[in-house]
Amino acid sequence: MLIQVGLILLTLVSIAYAAAVMRRIEMDVAEYQRNLRAVEEDQHKLEVACNTLRALCTQVEGDVAKTRSEVTELVDSRAQIEAEIMALSDAPKQRLFMFDRATLGHGKLWEVTITNAGGSAPIPADAAVEWANGRTYIIPGTTDRDAKFRAEPRFLPSMGYRIMKVERFRRA
Repeated sequence: MLIQVGLILLTLVSIAYAAAVMRRIEMDVAEYQRNLRAVEEDQHKLEVACNTLRALCTQVEGDVAKTRSEVTELVDSRAQIEAEIMALSDAPKQRLFMFDRATLGHGKLWEVTITNAGGSAPIPADAAVEWANGRTYIIPGTTDRDAKFRAEPRFLPSMGYRIMKVERFRRA
C-alpha cells in the first residue's frame, strides 16, 4: 500500500509539474503572440512609410526632371542671348552727332536723320557712304517741327542735304 500511495503521490506531482509546464508554455505562447502583433503593426507602419516615401521619390524625380529640362532651356536661352550680345557688341556702333551743345538742356531731344546723296556740299570720300545712309543728329527742341527748323539752316537742301526723319530721342 505504501507503494500505491507513493505512486499516487508521484502521479499527482507529475500532474502538478505538467500543469506548471503547460501554464508556462501558455504564457510563452501569449507573449509570443503579443510580440508578433507588435511586430506586425510595426511592419505595417514601415510599409506605409515606404509607400509614402516611394510616392514622394516619384514626385521628386518628376520635379527634378522638370527642373533639369528648365535648366537646359535656360542654358540654351542664355547661350543664344550671349551670342546675340556678342553679335551686337561686334556690330558697328551708330554714331550720333550734335551741334549747339549749349542748348541741350532746353526742351526735349530729337533724333534727326540727315542724308546727302551727292550735292554741292564738300564731303570727304570716306564719309560719303555714311552720308548716303544718313547721319543721325541729336537736336534739342520743344517739338519735332522745332528740331527740324533748327536743323534746316545748317543742312540746306540746295547743298544736297535732305532731312529724312525726325523722331523723339529715346536712348538713355
